Amino acid sequence: MMRPTSRTLPRRLAALSATVLLAGALLVGCGEENDPETADDPVVAETQTDGAGSDASPGELPDWAPEILTDGDDVTGLDFTDIAPLSDELLVAEVVTGDGPPVEQGQTITADYFGQLPDADAPFDESFSKEPFSAPIGVGSLIAGWDQGLVGVPVGSRVVMSIPSDLGYGDAGAGADIPGGATLFFVIDIIDAV
Repeated sequence: MMRPTSRTLPRRLAALSATVLLAGALLVGCGEENDPETADDPVVAETQTDGAGSDASPGELPDWAPEILTDGDDVTGLDFTDIAPLSDELLVAEVVTGDGPPVEQGQTITADYFGQLPDADAPFDESFSKEPFSAPIGVGSLIAGWDQGLVGVPVGSRVVMSIPSDLGYGDAGAGADIPGGATLFFVIDIIDAV
């Protein structure tokens, strides 16, 4: 390793100072003006069933959440009858709270999921009838709603999420099944996080 000379040291200090200033500016720009620590935090409503697993009833879910239809542990549909108006905020409810460690940013999660639009009769995608899905969480590999809503949720949990368009696929949508501006609903079983 070369030792810094008197000419390279000032350049390195200048570069380091610029990096620190840029990082500080980025951090200050994040979040809401009144509460920077909660700007990206989803609205979380914890609801726990009696420990039976996936048989959540509508009375145990927040008013914004659809009824979760199941066959055993597998999610087979969502019933949007009588839900509250769609929100422009990320909403997350723990239907079953797992007893594993909380999911951390940067971990790879393994999950089963069921995604449906509120005006659809069938899912736009699901993994319960296939293989579980694995991907890094909280690092931009997935839609922002998953990245923001699943970090901190205990492994073994089942959550229901309402994801506004700006944290989903935005104005562009995704393929033929998800139009631009769509609010997405997911039921997600977090199987593992490593």
